Amino acid sequence: MYHVLIPVDTDEERVTAQIETLRSLPADPDDLTVTVLHVLEEIDTMPDEGGATFIDELNESLSEIRDVPETVSLVEERLEADGIEVDRAELVGDAADGITQVASDVDADAVLLGGRKRSPVGKALFGSVSQQVIIDADRPVIIAE
Repeated sequence: MYHVLIPVDTDEERVTAQIETLRSLPADPDDLTVTVLHVLEEIDTMPDEGGATFIDELNESLSEIRDVPETVSLVEERLEADGIEVDRAELVGDAADGITQVASDVDADAVLLGGRKRSPVGKALFGSVSQQVIIDADRPVIIAE
């Protein structure tokens, strides 16, 4: 089995590129397992009268307050239709740290990130999350265009 972690955000174009990149891998769908990850960014603000405890409590309940984006279900449905085994992970925190942590936790063989549309010169640069995952990951990182 080849296990791929696919972190997704709310951008359907980027998610579609990730799915197409996964489909292009030289692997039989029966030999693939995918973990779809959505990371909710923590609220990081200076505490006011409510204090730091209020912000901490809000961050702890963030997954109950905010819905998972439709792109998560989109990836799951398309990959399951391809015969690929899919599971889901969700967490609240820093996106780059969360991606590398979940990749380690599920023992992913690779992380498949969605790239942003950039100019030819801009393609040499990555977004801050992608760049941090590339630097910190202890496994291959694939960037879908």
